[in-house]
Amino acid sequence: MRKIPLLCFFATVGLVCFSTLSDDKVNTTPTIGSTHGVNLAELRDLSFRIDWVNQQTAKDLRLTTLSDDALFAIDEYDHLVCYGLDSGSWRWSSPVGNHIYRLLGINTNEDARQVFVNSDSVIFAFEADTGNLPTHTANPIKGATDKAVQKLSWSANTPAIISDTTLLYGSRNGELVWHDCSIGFSSQTYSIADTMNTSPALSGNVVVATGGDGSLAAIDLKKARALWLIQLLDAVIATPTISNGTVYIAGTDQYLRAIDLYSGRPRWKYLTTAELTDSPTIVGDALYQQVPTVGLTCFSAFAPDITGEKRWTAENVHGVVVTTTANNRLLCWDINNRVLQEVDTKLGSITATLPLPTVRELLADSPKNGSLYLITDDDAIIKLIPRLSK
Repeated sequence: MRKIPLLCFFATVGLVCFSTLSDDKVNTTPTIGSTHGVNLAELRDLSFRIDWVNQQTAKDLRLTTLSDDALFAIDEYDHLVCYGLDSGSWRWSSPVGNHIYRLLGINTNEDARQVFVNSDSVIFAFEADTGNLPTHTANPIKGATDKAVQKLSWSANTPAIISDTTLLYGSRNGELVWHDCSIGFSSQTYSIADTMNTSPALSGNVVVATGGDGSLAAIDLKKARALWLIQLLDAVIATPTISNGTVYIAGTDQYLRAIDLYSGRPRWKYLTTAELTDSPTIVGDALYQQVPTVGLTCFSAFAPDITGEKRWTAENVHGVVVTTTANNRLLCWDINNRVLQEVDTKLGSITATLPLPTVRELLADSPKNGSLYLITDDDAIIKLIPRLSK
């Protein structure tokens, strides 16, 4: 396990400098206006504040993943790096892949305290608390594995999602694959199409998967049997969104669809004017979809009519919804323009804007009133936490 020097500091301490002058001079408190390109005044307008900033030596972080108490990522050397969410402190780093494999995603088994990296042909397992490789013990944690390197019977083509001890992923040949990490073997498959390019989605005991040819299927998680199959007009490259017994599909055929999760019966569909490449976001009874060249568009998630119901379009919002604020507004991250915008849910008007020109990745830890984690071009990690509502 490789040790990395770490410089971690709290923004609340490091952002204000004090100068002590003689008795006949007035004390001054000059304030730094920004840190790593984040403007502090504009940040306050957005009802967020900096919790901590981590300036560390790991470079080119990718596949950033949040667990209950840690942030995981892969660095330039194909090392899995772990940071604590409470303070941003570096915990450990362990080699994975060595640039031999195509690394696709990171998943955690919180109960077994293990973390998995899925590549195109191997699953790598680590102890989440230490980064050590798992080994055989006399009293293992339920669901934990002692197999550090698990070869895949079906080559992976998508990031995996996790259900208990099982990783579900799409293969190059179009199979939906169940890989049980506790035993280190793939247990079953279901053929979706000639290829799978998009991660599946999971709700309860139902897995929804899409194929490269527009195939859409809902599969029983336990039995690996289809509940229903639908052929769409074109491929789906955005992971489906599942909420309240409904599957929401944004397709490259320009349709936004709502389908009953258990029967496959169409609830409604709406024809947009562009190929849809981002997943829909559900907040309450509203669905938010980024429509290229049009803007963020709000629909009724439970439209009474089969043709759907559009509520408004925010033409100047070109990002996707990442979370909501304490005052029930949307936070939208535009990765192309590197702008974070606060949007009113009723009218679609922009209520605050935070340019983040140095931020290349932004994640939220919750879809509602979540904290934000920013990865900057100079490889700093910044945690923003919500203030009280305005």
